[in-house]
Amino acid sequence: MENKQVNILLVDDRAENLLALEAVLTSPYYRLIKAQSGVEALKWVLREDFAVILMDVQMPTLNGFDTVKMIREREKTKDVPIIFITALSQTMENVLYGYSIGAIDYIIKPFDPIILKCKVEGFVSLFLSKRKIVEQKEIIKSRTKELETVYTELKKKEAMNRAIGETSIDTIVSFDEEGIILSANPAIKTMFGYDYYEIIGRKVEVLFRIGISDIPKRAIVEATGIKKNKTTFPIEVHLSEVEVEGENIFVCSIRDITDKKTHFEKLEGLVKMRTNELSKANEKLHQEIEEKQETLQKLFESEEKYRQLVENSPEAIIVRHVNSEKISFINETGVKLFKAAGKHEIIGRSMFDLVHPDDHDMAKEHFSRLGREEILPPYEKRLVSLNGDIIDSQIKIIPFVYGGEASLHIVIRDMTEDKRNKEFIQQSEKLSVVGELAAGIAHEIRNPLTSLKGFTQLLENKYSTDREYVEIMISEIDRINTIVSELLLLAKPGRDDFRAVDLNRLLRNVSMLMSAQANLHGVAIKQENAHSLRDVMIYGDENKLKQVFVNIMKNAIEAMEYGGSIIIETKMTDRMIAISITDDGLGIPSHILQKIGNPFYTTKDKGTGLGLMVSKSIIESHQGDLQIESEEGQGTTVQVILPIMKNPCETAES
Repeated sequence: MENKQVNILLVDDRAENLLALEAVLTSPYYRLIKAQSGVEALKWVLREDFAVILMDVQMPTLNGFDTVKMIREREKTKDVPIIFITALSQTMENVLYGYSIGAIDYIIKPFDPIILKCKVEGFVSLFLSKRKIVEQKEIIKSRTKELETVYTELKKKEAMNRAIGETSIDTIVSFDEEGIILSANPAIKTMFGYDYYEIIGRKVEVLFRIGISDIPKRAIVEATGIKKNKTTFPIEVHLSEVEVEGENIFVCSIRDITDKKTHFEKLEGLVKMRTNELSKANEKLHQEIEEKQETLQKLFESEEKYRQLVENSPEAIIVRHVNSEKISFINETGVKLFKAAGKHEIIGRSMFDLVHPDDHDMAKEHFSRLGREEILPPYEKRLVSLNGDIIDSQIKIIPFVYGGEASLHIVIRDMTEDKRNKEFIQQSEKLSVVGELAAGIAHEIRNPLTSLKGFTQLLENKYSTDREYVEIMISEIDRINTIVSELLLLAKPGRDDFRAVDLNRLLRNVSMLMSAQANLHGVAIKQENAHSLRDVMIYGDENKLKQVFVNIMKNAIEAMEYGGSIIIETKMTDRMIAISITDDGLGIPSHILQKIGNPFYTTKDKGTGLGLMVSKSIIESHQGDLQIESEEGQGTTVQVILPIMKNPCETAES
């Protein structure tokens, strides 16, 4: 686009609407002129040329339709593109009337800024192209006038040359069949530098470089004249033959065409120059056309990309017109979500066919609020697929224009899996609490059991207590110890549960499980250099390992009261892999860090102090290590170090 600004007239009686249009169309290439009435718009049209006019229909005193009719009556502005923008006159009758009086396009409020901007850019491009063509026409007209002037001058010179010939200004010589000059007119002195007596009797070839036999009769040929001083100049030779008293006499008219040659060469150069200029202008015009075609192609590709984006969106997208509950569009994700064989099974249905019967009243209430142009925040609703499955979903509704009608863009996010994950996390937390409680109970019971068993045995050996009673007591203590050992199985994995575990998949699943809680606390989970985990296998209990990482990430999320990020990094050695989980929390003071991991020590109001102890126990049972690094005010890093399986057949013992 050229640096010269083009004028765009914005007409609306509401200042806020003009401000919205100005925000969308602001560009260094546009000069945006605003008018708040039809009368003010007519004044501007009389003073300026506009590439496009955006006209509101409903205005006091002089509405948009009447204003456009008056603009079209003026010869200079009858072809200016005019786009109606309205929020009220949406009936087909009003739209057709707008087109009949000269509107180029019709946009309904609220308008899509990108569509409006693209349309204005298109009309501006057409305006610039038209202005460029007018400029080219003026250039061609100017060049044509110059050529006509040169041609006229040439014609005058030719007429003058003819007049000179008629008054014997051209050199005229006669000679016989042998080429001996018989006579010459006085012009020979001026043209060739010979006096009359010097030329008579000499061969005619002394005057020009061409053989007599090479000159056709009654024709004009160009040749090179030779002056007395041996200089040459261009001449035209006209040869005629007459018979005088039985002897053939040749009359030769010689014209000096030096000026003619000079003017012709100038004219030829001028024509060549103008031709080059026009050729360059034509090439530039073709280039602009190609650029416009390229722009249109990019626009088409952009529309295709947008279509593909909508079709392949991970969320279901449905469109229905504001004045109808019928579905007019659904993407492929939506087809899969509702278990349909194709779009044809969904399009044309009522939207309420896909809503759970218990939620119909709520859906209709939302629909009525949208009809009053209220903006609704995202909300959850139960939907029903075609096979009867219930879909827990989050719905967001965006008003927009589709197919020239006010419509609703409905984005449906399937929350079924999220709810299952949330339930799984809750269940995992319950199991974790049970495991921690079991470990705590086992720890607290085994200590007194050791004392009881020791004193009982001491009684038997030292005081000769009734042996039968002592054996019963020791037996019962052993039974209590067995029960405690079974409780420990809740917290400590058994070797029978060990399998080959894909560490990359495990961390990815844990991140997915914790994403909902992280989002709730404004925390982002980022996994760096995940490619280094490809094909890394760990031999262990997947559920217990998952419990460890869930516990660590849960602590990290709770440590960031005002949100932040969790970074998961991995580093491998020959036989071991270290997984570091770093948060942006407040960190742990050094005097507290020393006590972290001790039984029943916790900084949480409702904590048991066993979670980290159990996690450390699980990692150690996998022949690994758990380390904590923290600095107050700098966040915390928990590092889990585990042995790597060399091959799928390897076990922890090997």
